[in-house]
Amino acid sequence: MPVEKKLTGRDAAFDALVRMEKDKAYSNLTLDSVLRSMTDNRERQFASALFYGVLERKVTLDRVIAEYVKKSSSSLDAEVLVALELGIYQLLYMDSIPDRAAVGESVELIKRSRKKSASGLVNGVLRAFLRDNKKLPAPKNELDALSIETAMPLWILKMWSDQYGSDTAEALAFSCLGRPPMQLRVNTVRISGKEAEEKLTALGVQVRAHGLLPDCLTVRELGSVGENPLIRQGLLYVQDTASQLCAQAIGPKPGERVFDLCSAPGSKSFTMAQLMENKGEILAFDLHKNRVKLITDGAARLGLTVIRGAVGDATKYNESLGLADRVLCDVPCAGLGVIRRKPEIRLKSEKELRALPGIQKKILLNAADYVKPDGILVYSTCSLNREENDRVIEAFLAERPDFVPDPLPEIFNGLTDEGYKATLMPHRGDHDGFFIARLRKSVSRS
Repeated sequence: MPVEKKLTGRDAAFDALVRMEKDKAYSNLTLDSVLRSMTDNRERQFASALFYGVLERKVTLDRVIAEYVKKSSSSLDAEVLVALELGIYQLLYMDSIPDRAAVGESVELIKRSRKKSASGLVNGVLRAFLRDNKKLPAPKNELDALSIETAMPLWILKMWSDQYGSDTAEALAFSCLGRPPMQLRVNTVRISGKEAEEKLTALGVQVRAHGLLPDCLTVRELGSVGENPLIRQGLLYVQDTASQLCAQAIGPKPGERVFDLCSAPGSKSFTMAQLMENKGEILAFDLHKNRVKLITDGAARLGLTVIRGAVGDATKYNESLGLADRVLCDVPCAGLGVIRRKPEIRLKSEKELRALPGIQKKILLNAADYVKPDGILVYSTCSLNREENDRVIEAFLAERPDFVPDPLPEIFNGLTDEGYKATLMPHRGDHDGFFIARLRKSVSRS
């Protein structure tokens, strides 16, 4: 009886990338489904490095391929394209891999797939690239050249350059390369920041307190998040600085009633509950039942009893809910501020984003109807696109004169645009890209 060959890191990355190419699925779910069958931790890590590396550099890799293949990369079979991408990625960005191994193993990948006849093409392209000393295409247009250097789609660079200036566009593009920092929020209902630091240090985790945010820790060498005992015990949870600042923007107080209209997986609700000292009420909604479970399970693990998760459509008013002191709408968005966490966002087209501002404005208008007089409304996205951010707020204020800009809390000093809104950029604080605007409902004088 033949012995089943164990999946190597290259095999796993190849299989996952082919699935991504064919199904356009979520990167983390796709890779996780492949890694489940692997027991060798080194091979798992290698698979992850290859998988995310190719996704991150795909724009550059496909431009290189286009120099050597007569037909466009989009017309190549998925298996052929991925084998070429893996080979070129290793040649360009993995110095620890010998060139001959990068070429040879990529040819073997295509041979083991159902596209064996393309092995000559893969071998020929990779060897030609080597003969040319692994040179990248060098267009004269500065933005096009930056696109190849940073693997950022040209349309995103043009948009950022038009909206924020060319220097910021370049800085943003470079900030989207590499792995983002990991930040943890201390569950202050159960433990102090100092105690959490001491416990993490005892586990061999490199940890330092955040310079701006209280009870926020930046960590290294954490290992598997799901296996960390402090996270499993509900003493800590993963939350980026920008997301924590979003909860700070709401500024909820103990005993208040708060709505979080697009809550899942719930970290902003968790942080707001702590700011409220676990006193009051937070209604945390999501459109899908399975995502509401993420909220309720997370709140239970953290011991945050003020949070109640429920299915709800953020675009539709539900009169039975009543009014809230504060409402957060962290709306669905293009995600252009979290590209380094989700590299597949680079593969989106400009056309896919056009409908978003209309949906975002609809959610914001609906959210406004839940706010009590003199109550607070916060709008946020994890995108860097003025059409989704500033323009939505401007259109909302023009339509709802009963709302006025309200200054963000002191913690935002030095971060705000016009006092009531902030555009957080990764290259300026090593956090996710975010937009946050705070508004207050006027008190009726009738």
